[in-house]
Amino acid sequence: MRVVRFSILAGAVLAFAAACGGSGPAATPGGPAATPAPCTGSGGTPVGIAGNAFNPLSISVGVGGVVTWTNADGATHTVTFNDGPDCGRLGQGASVSRTFDTPGTFAYHCEIHASMRATVVVE
Repeated sequence: MRVVRFSILAGAVLAFAAACGGSGPAATPGGPAATPAPCTGSGGTPVGIAGNAFNPLSISVGVGGVVTWTNADGATHTVTFNDGPDCGRLGQGASVSRTFDTPGTFAYHCEIHASMRATVVVE
């Protein structure tokens, strides 16, 4: 009976850990580990997703700026930052936003379509 309870408890702990995802904060070269900002915010500077491309390919915003991606394609896309976070899958007409609180260059891509890559420069 104890073995069964331990197995159930161990399975629950592993399932919880997997659901939380990630491997912790991403290390910034030459600096401390930084926790990526989640995909939150609204409004801000628009980036279109159409023709299996982000438009524009590079965009600049100030610290505290918000960027909003809107998928105009019939295909599903993601806005996945190379150092995290993954903003999830966007179906046709869906939008997602991210507020940028620290300066730097943030590269991102579509997990589904490897050729789709772009950057956000925060000054």
